[in-house]
Amino acid sequence: MSSFAAWGITILALAVISTVAEMLLPKGKTRNVIRSVTASVAVLAIITPIPNLLKNGFKFDFSADEVEIDGGYLQYVDGVKEEMLVNSVKNYLSTKGLGVDFDLKLEVDGWTVKSATVNFSQSVITGGDEHINKSEIIKSIADYFGIDEEAVMSYG
Repeated sequence: MSSFAAWGITILALAVISTVAEMLLPKGKTRNVIRSVTASVAVLAIITPIPNLLKNGFKFDFSADEVEIDGGYLQYVDGVKEEMLVNSVKNYLSTKGLGVDFDLKLEVDGWTVKSATVNFSQSVITGGDEHINKSEIIKSIADYFGIDEEAVMSYG
């Protein structure tokens, strides 16, 4: 445990002990004396490491081994981000009258879409449509994300 963490735990322990002691003591002069003594001890605990810090400088023990990247959480965030982008483009297409059910996979870099893959194999013709206008959907997806039509691959 680093000295900084030990110092913080000491201050926290003093706060807890003084709170419990104050609740247990009867009201009166004894309580005021104990409160004063506890406050003095707390001040001493807070200022004790200050001369050492001024002499040696501030050094926090945060080694690189203690910091880890949570890959599972990053994958979850990427999945949610992709789902938001897919839903937004589907809403955009439905406002243009191209509300066809299809699967869409995106290659995303941050919030920038690099490419898209459209799977029309589960799509069905609904309503009075004569056919599914795949080229119009591909063009609209490319326009929406600001990518070339060649970056939008389709099958099905």
